[in-house]
Parts: sequence; structure tokens; C-alpha cells
Amino acid sequence: MTLYTLSRQEPVALAVNSYSPIPWDAIINTYLKKGEIAKHEVFGDYARDFCNYLCSVEVDPAWKKMTEDDRNIIFLGFGTDDVFPSAVDIMVHIDEETDKLVCDFNIERGIDHDNETDFFTLSHFEKTQPIMYGISHAAHLKLIDKQVELIEVFKNRILEAVKETKFEESVRNRLCEYDTEEEFKKHTFKQTYKQLDRINTAIDSFNIEDLVKVVEDFVDAKVQLDHLKAGGKGELPHARELAVITRTEGVVYIKHCLFGL
Repeated sequence: MTLYTLSRQEPVALAVNSYSPIPWDAIINTYLKKGEIAKHEVFGDYARDFCNYLCSVEVDPAWKKMTEDDRNIIFLGFGTDDVFPSAVDIMVHIDEETDKLVCDFNIERGIDHDNETDFFTLSHFEKTQPIMYGISHAAHLKLIDKQVELIEVFKNRILEAVKETKFEESVRNRLCEYDTEEEFKKHTFKQTYKQLDRINTAIDSFNIEDLVKVVEDFVDAKVQLDHLKAGGKGELPHARELAVITRTEGVVYIKHCLFGL
């Protein structure tokens, strides 16, 4: 799949099938010419904006013979309040009555933020240090709120287990002594401030354009080297860097989709 970045400010990208009869490159470039996309707290709204735009695209009759892979597009990135990335899986088809492109959102195949298991995993600090070191202060607080909520659920389960036993009072008193929110804050900020300083220094030292240029130069050099190793026969393979998805607080996600490699 080919990955396109849809914004210069927000981490939003779209993956499409490079061999689809739908001219995604032209469609996406036209969409981007409309200007910077609107920001959304819920990541799925970025996908809905794009799908609304697709309804205005003129349909070619040849597109009606698309395979499932041809019709599949996937959005990747972050909503403005998201702590971790989302993926929205969409199937595009042509409505027989209107002769317009229509999007079917497949929530089951996507990744959303309503799954308690995802947040429970995030509550394990040691496993999520790279993520936590990169998120903003506001995101830290939001994560702490969720952790506190999960701990309260855990406390209730413990109390339910010892209910009407001789241990109930002592367990309840012990749990009340523990300031969940304060402990989470101490642990989180103590472990992240030093790392945040280092990340801020790194972010200040480069911009996304420089990063993309470095990757493109590397890709171009490798393509030419492979061409020479093959005896310089045939046309030089086409290769390009297709997307850098990033959140400037430090959560950096880079994905390359390369042709000829």
C-alpha cells in the first residue's frame, strides 16, 4: 500500500492500494489543495471528512470492476486528544443509484479508544515508557485520569472479594490510605521530565522537511546502488518517501512504502 500524509500540522495519513484503478494520487493531491485539514479530537472524523469529499469525485465506469484490495483504504494517526494511534479501515464502493463513491466504515477491523484493555496495557509504566516520554503534559494528565479510573475498578473488585468477611474493614482502610492519583503523578512525572528535556532538545534540532530529505536521499542512493549491482540494465526503479506521520510532542511514527526495493 502507498501511504500519503494528509496534513503538515497533524499526524494523519492515508494508506491506499497502489495498483487500484482509482487514481488515488490525483484525488489526494486535489484534496490537499483545498488547504490544511480541520483538526478533530476524534480521529475517525478525519476519515469522515475525506469520505465526504470522495462523494464529489467523478466516477470512471472502469472502477466498477474493483477487487476488495482495490477498494480498501486505511487511515492512520492521532486525534488531537489521543494518547496512542488509531486506524480506521474503510471499503470504498460505487453506489449504483447515485453513481458516487461511498465509504463503508469497518469498526471491527479498526482500532478505537473505547477498549478498556488498551488503557490497562498503557497503565503498565515500564512497558510504555517510550510513549509516555513523548506525550504532552495534557496527555499525561488524561492518561493518569484513566489509570485512576482503572485502579478504582480494581479496588472495587478487591472489596467485593472480601465483602462480609473479617478482612473487609482492614482491606478497606488500607485501600483508603493509598492516594492513587498522587502516586501516579509522582511516578509519571519523575520518570519523564529528564526524558522530555532530551526529546525537546532533539525536536528543536530538526524539522520534518529535513527528516524527509534525509530518508529520500538514502532511498535514492540505495536504488541507484541496486541498479548498478544489477549491471545497470533496464530502467532505474522509481522510489520515493511517501509519508512521515508525527506528533511533535515526541510520539514519532515513520512508515515508508518504497517502490523498486
